[in-house]
Amino acid sequence: MPRFTDRTVIITGAAGALGVGMVRRFAAEDARVVIGTRQREQVADLPSSTSPANRIGPLPCHR
Repeated sequence: MPRFTDRTVIITGAAGALGVGMVRRFAAEDARVVIGTRQREQVADLPSSTSPANRIGPLPCHR
């Protein structure tokens, strides 16, 4: 059983290399991942490429 089953992780700055890596890692551990970013275009395909169970969702951030 993955360590983050039934857990929600919020990642801010998810458009950067570190953020993308964290999203992928937590999704691999079966976490529900909320992506916080101001650069929605850069993470638009991240949910479909990372989590077949559709456990990743965006949280648009504004300046």
